[in-house]
Amino acid sequence: MLLRKVGFIGLGELGAFMAKNLVKRGFELTVHDIDDGPVKELQSLGARSAATCKQVAEASDVSIIMVRDDAQVDQVVYGEDGVWQGAKEGTFLIICSTVDPLHCQRIAREGEAKGVYVLDAPVSGGWIGAEAGTLTFMIGGNEVAVEACRPVFEGMGKNIFHLGGSGMGEVAKLVNNFMMSINLATLSEGLALARRSGLDVETFIRVVQVSSGSSWYALNWPLAQEHVKDYCAGKKGALWFAYSKDMGLALNLARDVGQLVPLGGLFSQLDPFRFFPGAERSFYDYGPYAAADPD
Repeated sequence: MLLRKVGFIGLGELGAFMAKNLVKRGFELTVHDIDDGPVKELQSLGARSAATCKQVAEASDVSIIMVRDDAQVDQVVYGEDGVWQGAKEGTFLIICSTVDPLHCQRIAREGEAKGVYVLDAPVSGGWIGAEAGTLTFMIGGNEVAVEACRPVFEGMGKNIFHLGGSGMGEVAKLVNNFMMSINLATLSEGLALARRSGLDVETFIRVVQVSSGSSWYALNWPLAQEHVKDYCAGKKGALWFAYSKDMGLALNLARDVGQLVPLGGLFSQLDPFRFFPGAERSFYDYGPYAAADPD
């Protein structure tokens, strides 16, 4: 089965790059987003635009969803002129958003009743991997469907992993992001301590990259630098994003399966609006991007 007609819903920081790579690799792409900017850019590269999610599904053998959270996935799938209204029997729906595994399992069951194959396939690699086409895909769902969609995954990524049945891709992503969030917290606090103690951050990060304190974030410093700099920047910061979404989902998963995760519990207490209220100083204000000699 050769799947060439692909729909893409959600052209954010990662989605836009993923869609561009599909166009570059010759897929017939139909896109939809509430922001006209990335849609027009994709059109200039040869993609077609659709006014609704329903139209994307009607035009596509494979429809990909890359939106922020469960609520947005629901809007795309179930909303007025949503995917379920346009998806045809024998087609595929790929959920690349990081959401609750049980949510994906429910949509997969509904898809099965409609004759639509549903895969959950969240990604890792950030905008760097999305732009380079080297993303890691963690996939849950029917093995035959995974193999049918493999050329589509390979059009956007380098590492394609089938983790098992429906929802297992999301489980893998949540556990990965659980570890990632703690790694970012460690890197941010460590660099703050290093700078406060007199080390040059840009030199020290090169030491970390080849030493036992390394991590994915340390090895991908151009991306990590943005996250470290804005770590506590309210709802724009990496701490808030992890606290409010991925870590919460991971801790719910741990509770559901009865697994103790003490470090995750400690991280969950870092409520950025309780720990860092208003303009009050916190120890992060003395971090790698703060003034050398704060008051």
